[in-house]
Amino acid sequence: MRRNRLDIIEKAVEQIPYVNIKEPFSGDVNIEGKVSVEFESLSEPLEFDVTIYPQYPFRTYDAETIRFNNKDYLEYNHVMGDGTICIHTSHNPDISKKLLIDFESLKNWIEKYYINKKSDLHYEHLITRESDFKGIVTSYMFTDVDYTFNPNQFGFVNLSLLSEGKNGKKPIHNYLTKGFADKFGKKIAICKWSKIYNQLARPNHGIFFYSEKQPATHNRFAYSNWEEFIDVFTGDFLEFLHQCEKEYIKKKRRGEYVPFYIGYNIPNGEVHWLVATLEIGNFPIEGTKENQIWTSKLLNENIKWATSRNSSYKYFFGRGAFSSKLTKKRILIIGVGAVGSNVARTLVKCGCTKIDLTDYDVKEPENVCRAEFQFASGRTDKIEEMSNVLSQISPFVNIHTVNQPYFEVISKALYGENKAKSELEDFLNSYDLIIDCSTDDDLMFVLDSLNLKSDHINLSITNHAKELVCAFNPNTYDFVTKQYSEILDNNIEDLYNPTGCWSPTFKASYNDISMLVQIALKKINDIYQSGSPKDNFIVKSDMDEGLNIKIIQY
Repeated sequence: MRRNRLDIIEKAVEQIPYVNIKEPFSGDVNIEGKVSVEFESLSEPLEFDVTIYPQYPFRTYDAETIRFNNKDYLEYNHVMGDGTICIHTSHNPDISKKLLIDFESLKNWIEKYYINKKSDLHYEHLITRESDFKGIVTSYMFTDVDYTFNPNQFGFVNLSLLSEGKNGKKPIHNYLTKGFADKFGKKIAICKWSKIYNQLARPNHGIFFYSEKQPATHNRFAYSNWEEFIDVFTGDFLEFLHQCEKEYIKKKRRGEYVPFYIGYNIPNGEVHWLVATLEIGNFPIEGTKENQIWTSKLLNENIKWATSRNSSYKYFFGRGAFSSKLTKKRILIIGVGAVGSNVARTLVKCGCTKIDLTDYDVKEPENVCRAEFQFASGRTDKIEEMSNVLSQISPFVNIHTVNQPYFEVISKALYGENKAKSELEDFLNSYDLIIDCSTDDDLMFVLDSLNLKSDHINLSITNHAKELVCAFNPNTYDFVTKQYSEILDNNIEDLYNPTGCWSPTFKASYNDISMLVQIALKKINDIYQSGSPKDNFIVKSDMDEGLNIKIIQY
């Protein structure tokens, strides 16, 4: 089988007109050889070591299983630190055809980057060789700050341990960057996380230096040895580093690690931070005495790079978010049961950052199966649990809870009093959008009678989740009650009646509810994004002839 595989590879490569085999392919597991590539626009042939892995022609871990390597080409774009040419090609299960595809990709790289020396429009972060610290992997997340760093500025970084987990077989410590302080410890910048994340416990701190230039060779490979920073770090900073280590040792922290943030500007104007791991007692500096003056200098030691990630809002939601006309709104969600919790979770997943919640109810175990709750938290107030769930999803959402008993009294018991009604209107008009998922007809009547300047949407689902009703103010009450009493087939005789003194509720699975809610929210987002009229609509589903879903517009 191996011999047959070798023969197929050699014959396929020999038939590629611009490729010559310099060293025959061989190997029992990995198949290796050397080739030269030569075609008209090349001034001289280029040689590559070729490695083909056992999985070929299939990819493994989302990576190609053939490698073309030559460290002489490190200065060109799309070459990894070990000299491997970075290619991404299409799938083909036939070895011969796949080899032709991959060598054609190598030829394209030669033409684009070696011959024409083109640069890509999009920026790619510096390549670092990340390593653990005594078997522990460390990861650091940072976001934007409203502050402009000065060249050669240095000081401290405020951190919190976010979580501990596993990275492969190794433990990982995940840290959240909370802000920066000057060399005297005075805060100068706070990271733009939500309030709950900026108040995280388990504090820690590190050191930072802001550089004038990227710490890299060929503008792509981050420095790998501390001596390469000799023209980057200032004497003042090296002395600061020395004094920091002395303080850490005094506090009996010898052998522990300290994160060292190195910042620089990238082409789009953002600050990016690489993070190195320093061992207390083994900082990469030593004291030297010149002209009776002690100074610190960098040692010839390899850098232990940790993982750092820009987790700012635009990257966090970069792969897809709702329109900013919706995400920037201050939103109140009334009722966080099956419908409301699904609405809240989706809004947060899609980039909304200002959400308040109100609900009088306690989460019971049977609520978990079709709402966005967790069994592990036991019985607890729905709005408290929902606040925790949403905060765990996004570090940018600020969640507040509204006092539901007060809300009930003002909206219902004191509804007829002008002063109370005015207070309720003022309170609700402090929001840009109110989404009522409470299925409370009395509350719907009250809200519809108020003079609301904010948008008000009522969402409700019929029994067995055949329809979702979406109504915008004004005249929400009349539209919704007419739908349920005269138009929709809402069979209330077949409700779910649990054992004990409980109110019956509609039957529907999480899948039923989520499907209708997602379609409704997609429609609502489109309304805000396009500026379309806020017309009421029904999302209707049936399984009579397969799954059919349609939106009925009013």
